[in-house]
Amino acid sequence: METLREWTAILHDMNMVSIVFRIFLAAACGCVLGIERAKSNQSAGMRTYMLVCIGAAVVMLTGQYMYAYYQAGDPARLGAQVISGIGFLGAGSIMTGRKLEVRGLTTAAGLWVAACIGLAIGIGFYSGGLLGTLAVYLTVSWLKPVAYHFSRECNTFGLYIEVQAAEYLPVVYRIIEGEGGYISEKEIIGYGADGGCSTIISVRLPRIRNSDEIVEILSVEKYVKVVRFINYCTD
Repeated sequence: METLREWTAILHDMNMVSIVFRIFLAAACGCVLGIERAKSNQSAGMRTYMLVCIGAAVVMLTGQYMYAYYQAGDPARLGAQVISGIGFLGAGSIMTGRKLEVRGLTTAAGLWVAACIGLAIGIGFYSGGLLGTLAVYLTVSWLKPVAYHFSRECNTFGLYIEVQAAEYLPVVYRIIEGEGGYISEKEIIGYGADGGCSTIISVRLPRIRNSDEIVEILSVEKYVKVVRFINYCTD
């Protein structure tokens, strides 16, 4: 018991053992979160999360060092700058393609949380950092099927459609609306050399209807060249 208390005191003091432990623990927590994002093929993966978590921990160590040895500075102020400043990295991880496609929201939120975890570890709040890492990992991995289930319950989806000519688009829209669908967004994305036209639309159906039925109905129309689902919003 005395040995445990001694090690606890060492890890909470400002010394080389404590510094090394905090930096490596922050790296490990960032690694755990980043691996899950890498498995989801996100641009911000293991190394990005590790760097964010390590950087936040170093900031808190620097603030604690300044206060302990120079009796100046405020560790909380440095941490606040990290929390607000990490937004530029989170914004960079959010990729917007066409009007119906937004990617990286979960990754951006994860980077912000990774910075917060790094701050907690950097100041010596180990239990908070470790429990936070566990909570984030469970949220982004184990709860993904649950989130997908509820998003499917909303029955909102995107469609990419190619038709032989632009005048067929109103016909396509009427078919979808005739099946009980509501088109919230429309965007013509190009015209082919053969006179064809392609569009992306966002469709919302009643929960009792199946989105696959819409695709099957449109695919049998002679003037529809291509129809397929798209992810207009993804993690």
